[in-house]
Amino acid sequence: MGLRIRTNTASLNAQRRLSKSVSNVEDSAAKLSSGKRINKAADDAAGLAISSNLNSDVRSLNQAKRNAQDGVSLVQTAEGGLEETTNMLTRLRELAVQGASDTIGETERGFLDKEFLALKDEIDRIATATEFNGTRLIVGDTQLDDEIANQAGTFPLEVQVGKDYFMNTDNIDQQNQLNIIKIDLGKLNAFTSGDGSLNIGRNEEGTRVNTKSAAQQSINQLDAAIVKVSDYRSYLGAIQNRFGSTIDNLAVTTENLNAANSRILDTDFAEETAKYTSANILKSAGTSVLAQANQLPQTAQTLLQAL
Repeated sequence: MGLRIRTNTASLNAQRRLSKSVSNVEDSAAKLSSGKRINKAADDAAGLAISSNLNSDVRSLNQAKRNAQDGVSLVQTAEGGLEETTNMLTRLRELAVQGASDTIGETERGFLDKEFLALKDEIDRIATATEFNGTRLIVGDTQLDDEIANQAGTFPLEVQVGKDYFMNTDNIDQQNQLNIIKIDLGKLNAFTSGDGSLNIGRNEEGTRVNTKSAAQQSINQLDAAIVKVSDYRSYLGAIQNRFGSTIDNLAVTTENLNAANSRILDTDFAEETAKYTSANILKSAGTSVLAQANQLPQTAQTLLQAL
C-alpha cells in the first residue's frame, strides 16, 4: 500500500467503522434504557406490526374482562333485589297462613291485611328501585347491550331486562337463551305464561288476607310466586358463574398474549448487554485507530522535509 497525502484511505475506513460502532452503541443504549427491543420501525418492521396487533388484542381483552365484571355486578344487583323480594313473599305467605286460621277474628285479619298491603307496596318499590347504572333491572322497560370479546372475535352480551337474556358465543350457530326477570306488580295472581312473566300485585280481587277465603287463595298464589322468583334467582346464579368462567378465560388469554408480545418487543438484557459491551470496545478501538490513521500524511511530510 503506497503512501499518499491527497486521500487518506485508512482514515476514511476507520471513520466508517467508528461510525458503525457508535451507531451500535447508541442502538444498544436505547434498547437497554427503554427495555424494548423495537424502538422504531427500522429495528424490526414485521415485529413492530405483530406487536402492535398483539397490544391491541390485549387492551381489547382487558376491556372485555371489565365488561364481564360489570356484568357480574349487574347480576348481583338484580339478585339482591330478588332476594329481598323472596323474603317479603315469604312473610306475605306467613301472613296469609295466619289469616286463613280459624283462631283469629276479622279484627285481627284487618291488622294482618294492613301489613300485607304494605309489603306488597314495598315489593313494588324494590322492583322499581333496583337499578344498575341507571338501568332498571326488575321492571322490564329497558335494555342493556354490551360487548365481550374473546380471542376468536366478539360475542354480544345483550341483557334485555324484562324479556330475554342472550349471551351468544363466537359460534353463531349456538345460542343460549335465558328468561331473566319480568315482574309485574299490578296483580297478585302469580302464574307462568308463555313469556315467563311473574305477576305479583295488590289490586286483584281475593289478593288480600282480610277474609279467610282471601287468605287461603293467596297462599297458593304466593307459593307460585316464591317458586318463580327462586327460579329466576337460580338462573342469575348460573349466569354469574358463567361470567366468572369468562373472566378466568379472558385472564388466561391476556396472559398468553402478553407473554407472546414480550418475546417480540422486550429487550433480552443478557444478550443486549453483551452487544453493548462489544460495541463500546469497538468504538474505543476505532477512535484509537482513527487517530493513528490521521497521522499517516505526517509521515509523507517528514519525507518531504528530508529532501
